[in-house]
Amino acid sequence: MTVNPFNLHWEINGHFLLNCNCDVFCNCPVSLGRAIPNSANGKCFSWWGIIIEDGYAEEKWAGFNPLKKEAKGIIDLSGLNVAILLEVPGPLSMGGWTAGLYIDEKASQDAADALLKIFSGNAGGQTGWFSSMISNFLGVKRCSITYKETETGWTYTIPEILDGRIEKEPGKNRGEEVKVSNLKYWVAPEIIVGRGGRKSKIKDHGRNWDFTNGSAEYCAVKWSGP
Repeated sequence: MTVNPFNLHWEINGHFLLNCNCDVFCNCPVSLGRAIPNSANGKCFSWWGIIIEDGYAEEKWAGFNPLKKEAKGIIDLSGLNVAILLEVPGPLSMGGWTAGLYIDEKASQDAADALLKIFSGNAGGQTGWFSSMISNFLGVKRCSITYKETETGWTYTIPEILDGRIEKEPGKNRGEEVKVSNLKYWVAPEIIVGRGGRKSKIKDHGRNWDFTNGSAEYCAVKWSGP
């Protein structure tokens, strides 16, 4: 059971994008993050994108005092985007993560605060394990984040920081996506396999990573907590 010190109840439905420095296909979804990254340096560098089609957060008691029982109301998260810069020194499940968070500039302050709690792992649920994995948090930036689906893949951009490009991995049958199904993966049970498009990059916090041809994935997500 994950810890939820803020008593924040939340739900996110949408899509998830990831592009990393592993060779196609990253071994995290099948190994559940226990395997050494199949990258040239044995480390995991990546950017993540979360597209929230609909979602909400609700703090049940104001001031975290259950005796007051004052509902703060539902905070709408629908239509917002989130990005993460992630550096991991070895297997994902071993922790020691360095992470930077980017929150849609369209988010209200309440929504931004809720998303920080969710993606720092402090609101339990699917992302609750982040709280014990992140050892170096680089902070939060409010940004313009743009998502676009194309015929061949997806783009996810933050001006002057992220130029994320993912191309669908060609399958045996023309026009059919390569999928991995029936996974125990925390993200989702089914993902579409992709690879970083030309000059898929993130540049921030002293990092300058190019994920061209690196492993990538795309999937629908339904997350909630606690």
